[in-house]
Amino acid sequence: MGRAPCCDKGSVKKGPWSPEEDRKLKDYIHTNGTGGNWIALPTKAGLKRCGKSCRLRWLNYLRPNIKHGDFSDEEDRVICALFAAIGSRWSIIAAQLPGRTDNDVKNYWNTKLKKKQLHLLIAAAAHGQQYGSRPPAPPFALEQQHHHHTRGGDQ
Repeated sequence: MGRAPCCDKGSVKKGPWSPEEDRKLKDYIHTNGTGGNWIALPTKAGLKRCGKSCRLRWLNYLRPNIKHGDFSDEEDRVICALFAAIGSRWSIIAAQLPGRTDNDVKNYWNTKLKKKQLHLLIAAAAHGQQYGSRPPAPPFALEQQHHHHTRGGDQ
């Protein structure tokens, strides 16, 4: 049997967040904090949203230290180098990019950067350049983070 639903799906709003909802959530958290209870937070904040939706909206979009806007060429380089070295371990990659979330980095890779890399590889192949199977690992402190993000058998 699965877990109990987090909220009454019939009474919660789905879809895009409105500026008014964003304001309510930000104001509530700035005044009261999260209290560690995301399930109770929407009602207290006056929102008709699920607690999970509020948590994800705050963590991935509304937190004050989140960086919005285009990724820089340097961020592209870091993402590509780390992806080549460790694969799709988005939280480790995002930790090297202050203000970027793992969700933001993953979405950027899947919608833009992967295609850009593919075009670069095709262009390089057309000009007869050869690359090894993987470039050298970037000079980031990955080893410090590896033990925090290992899954069973990934060591």
